[in-house]
Amino acid sequence: MLEKKPYLLARLVSGLGNSLYGMVFIWWIQIQTKSSTMVGITNAIFTVTAALSIFYGPFIDSHSFKKTSIYSMVIQVVLLFMLTAVIIYFSQSYILAIIIAGLLSICDEFFNPADRAILKESLLDETEMSSIISKINIVDQLVNVGGIALSGSLLAFMASGDIILACACLSLLGLLLLIAALRKIPVHNAFKEKESQAEGLTKYWQKIFSGYSYIKENVFLLHYLWSGLLYSFAQPAMILILPRIAAKAGQPALYSTFYICILAGIILGALIAGKMKAKIITVGWAWTISAIPLILMLFSLKNMVLLCALLFLFGPVTSIHNVLAESVIQTSTADNYLGRVLTTIRTFANIGGPVSSVVSGIILDHVGEKFIIVLCASLIIIGGINILLARPKKTI
Repeated sequence: MLEKKPYLLARLVSGLGNSLYGMVFIWWIQIQTKSSTMVGITNAIFTVTAALSIFYGPFIDSHSFKKTSIYSMVIQVVLLFMLTAVIIYFSQSYILAIIIAGLLSICDEFFNPADRAILKESLLDETEMSSIISKINIVDQLVNVGGIALSGSLLAFMASGDIILACACLSLLGLLLLIAALRKIPVHNAFKEKESQAEGLTKYWQKIFSGYSYIKENVFLLHYLWSGLLYSFAQPAMILILPRIAAKAGQPALYSTFYICILAGIILGALIAGKMKAKIITVGWAWTISAIPLILMLFSLKNMVLLCALLFLFGPVTSIHNVLAESVIQTSTADNYLGRVLTTIRTFANIGGPVSSVVSGIILDHVGEKFIIVLCASLIIIGGINILLARPKKTI
């Protein structure tokens, strides 16, 4: 069984390290290179590794979820200490630092699906799923808020390399806590490891697409997949709007305030979702309703107080459909396909990111924020309606 308290504490500690690392590393690249292009390339690398998640799924399903999550975190800790050394002692080698950061991002793509799959293995009562996913989301968003708040404060009196070193130490502590949390969980899928060793590249390639084939047989998963694809174009565009609005208002501090409002709303939504039953219709309505705050933003772009309130309201409904949807996905997917299903969904949920970031930037420069907001709200509404149209073959 999963040791829940050490598990959540492990996520809190390592998540804080990851959040700090993400903010500080991008800042270091900006300061070191003085090039927004390099920052864009770095962000694109992170997005691409997430979009390629589908290729990691068969490996995850063919090996122990427990071993995959622990080993990927071990590699992550080693890479963070290597990155610390590069930043402190070889600060001009920013290309090497970006390569290491890319490898760290790949580690996350192995860790996250395996970590999520462990939940289904270890929770015998499926009614616990929404509750534990809710708690995980609360922890994740708390560390995101903490990372955003701490990064600005720490950078004022600490060097980037020293902060990354602290992140590496936090990840090491998180690893030890994770090992303690998973100690009572048996090593599953061990018999598949021998099978995977005998499989060639052709068989592996077939397994990559078997995740999508499995999704096609489940009405909810298929609808959710395509809604996620639409959302992958909306999310980066929404993110680009926030710094532009803050810059126009002449208040740089608003940028972080906007993020904190959204994250606070997400935490509230996760608390609410933990008390709700995971139903497809609830996921669909929450998804659709999340467009309402965006539509209202069209009339409040110059009222920063109202805008912050709308961003806060966007958080709960978004969090509710995320938590409940993950619960439905976990409980409706066979164990031996879970890794491939999660990575396929993650690929579709990130595939639009690079294109959307570039196109949205051009639109913002030539048309303005309102067009982007209308476009994002439309994509979200279409995605929500698409989920409402899902007709499961059996009651979830």
